[in-house]
Amino acid sequence: MHILKLISWLVISCIVGAKLSIAASGPASAPKVELGRYLFNDVRLSKFGNRSCALCHSPYHGWSNTFSKTPDIHGNISALNTPSLLNAADFMTYMQASRDLTDLAETIKRPLLSTSPEEMGMKEQLLVSRLQGTSSVYAPLFINAFGTAEVTLDKVLLALAEYVKTIRSTDTPYHRNLEQADITPLTPAQQKGLLLFKSARLNCTACHSGVLLNRRSDERETNFANTGLYGIESEGLYSYPPTVSGLQHVTGRREDNGKFRIPSLINVTATGPWGHDGSFSTLGAVIDSYARGGRLTVSGPNQGDGKEHPQKDRLITGFNLTPVERTQLLRFLAALAIPEPAQLNQHASPFCALVQLPGRVDVANCILPFIYRGSEDTD
Repeated sequence: MHILKLISWLVISCIVGAKLSIAASGPASAPKVELGRYLFNDVRLSKFGNRSCALCHSPYHGWSNTFSKTPDIHGNISALNTPSLLNAADFMTYMQASRDLTDLAETIKRPLLSTSPEEMGMKEQLLVSRLQGTSSVYAPLFINAFGTAEVTLDKVLLALAEYVKTIRSTDTPYHRNLEQADITPLTPAQQKGLLLFKSARLNCTACHSGVLLNRRSDERETNFANTGLYGIESEGLYSYPPTVSGLQHVTGRREDNGKFRIPSLINVTATGPWGHDGSFSTLGAVIDSYARGGRLTVSGPNQGDGKEHPQKDRLITGFNLTPVERTQLLRFLAALAIPEPAQLNQHASPFCALVQLPGRVDVANCILPFIYRGSEDTD
């Protein structure tokens, strides 16, 4: 996993969309946002210094990453794909398979301090010690944000939450078309794809409505769904893999098997691989699964027919698409992309990269990154 450790040092810097602004958090929060930007890009926040928040939530990959399943700090592969942070602060709930976490700071605490899996693997005392030991960098930031140089876990979580609130944009061709703010309409193919998306035949808007296209059109319905991705049969019962059982993992109820939060479709073309477990390598495959009314898996440990899963959402009934219509629907999904401006500033990492990638340039006077020496008590 030495390649992963090298990747974790990369500068993660980008500015996305004209509507993505520090002002979204309010002027009073700007110092906390700036502190949060440093923390978000700092590998000090991981136990072995081999990742930052920005490794898994990279603006270069739609605020997600290219892993199908996210590895932990030991290189072990987790069960779930990393969701995008784009507009995450506007979600009603923050976890893919739980309704419980509705506070952004508390949600950030989960991967930071989690032990199973060890996403960042930190302990509160170690986190405070590291940041206090880098007083030349962090003391001024904490003073500006909180009026004192004292470092606490609560302050770290609050600053990170304020920063995540700035990861916000709906500056897409689709939204500009809705607002009639763009003199260039959607392309003919995108217009036809939009009509398909809204049609009674496909009925995509039943689950992908609202500004972020992540809410049911029927507000009485929950925004979690089993979409028939798995149908592993055993003794007459159909289920999802036990490591990705959805809400059932929290509630213990059979009827919640395979239910995951409905994702936003904003910038969906930039966030592959897709699915709660990253098991779709193309958006075309996602469409094909919905068109069939559930995915058929013919090999491997999870083989079975998701179409037969009794907990599959009642709206996943399947539909027919011609090859031309399938292409038009994909073209519409491309109209949900946010722009990628050439200038890199608002979300630029303040830390230098150890591995320089083409097209990515360190900010002026960048700070040398933290290097884990193994001398700390990380047990």
